[in-house]
Amino acid sequence: MDDLSSKYLTQMIERDHTYSVLELAGHLPYTVMDVISEANRLGYSFDNLMQDPNRVMIVKE
Repeated sequence: MDDLSSKYLTQMIERDHTYSVLELAGHLPYTVMDVISEANRLGYSFDNLMQDPNRVMIVKE
């Protein structure tokens, strides 16, 4: 994921409180798996990760 998209992803999570990976992927030119990978790299945790990838939620600790 490019730096600008990564910053936008962080902004959406931190400021806009958007936690659905599917919703985040809809705002970016990346797949759900790309968003999961980048959010993981940024240190976020997930809920429902082993179930349906489209229902994965980012968990802020």
